[in-house]
Amino acid sequence: MMNAAVQFHLNPAGTLLALVAAAGTVLYDCHVSVQDRLKRVPMPVYSTPQAIFLALVCGSAAAVAYGFTDGQGGSLVDSVLGLKQSNAYLRGLCVGLTVLVLIRSKISSIKGAEIGGELVYNTGRVWVMQSLNQRWRTFKSRFNEQNKAKALAIPDYENRLITELRELIKIQPEDYRVFVESQIKNVQQSKPQAAFDAGRLDWQTYYRTLTNLALDYGGVPVFEGWTQFELK
Repeated sequence: MMNAAVQFHLNPAGTLLALVAAAGTVLYDCHVSVQDRLKRVPMPVYSTPQAIFLALVCGSAAAVAYGFTDGQGGSLVDSVLGLKQSNAYLRGLCVGLTVLVLIRSKISSIKGAEIGGELVYNTGRVWVMQSLNQRWRTFKSRFNEQNKAKALAIPDYENRLITELRELIKIQPEDYRVFVESQIKNVQQSKPQAAFDAGRLDWQTYYRTLTNLALDYGGVPVFEGWTQFELK
């Protein structure tokens, strides 16, 4: 008879809870990483397929791990996660929410080194951030190409745009607002000294920089209500 520590228990509802909770946990972890390392990428993390893929892979790992819990705290997975939960639904939720503990545990490592689950997960998270960053850069480039002529044709574009940005970030913490104000000043220092001319390259570059500034710190919502602009 198989030892209880390695028996697989199938409970569809608990398995699904583990998968969904783990996927959500991974998406949130990726979101925190993006907020920390890619402050100028306001695009939501779930908008990139790579993030969904990583979340589902980790969710599947949690679903499998859930099958090796026994509700009595006697299995290896229970031991790693500190679980002793007899309720199948709560156990599934706990396994899903602590999936990152499981991935970083000795079960998925070799001699304490970052080999196995930890390495794979960290590589996947970097892949997600790189993909999201590239998607945002591509979006900004396309946005500027679609709207460059329209921006140059709007009277007082600079002041209107900066006002919209300031209004949008009012709910942000003070240190964030102070930082954005410093970025606004940096950009305004590059304003062409020559009279405005939509055909001049320096003015086109300046308007593009202003647009990117607003997108980076306010996102697309900065331009909601600008009927002249294409937002997608």
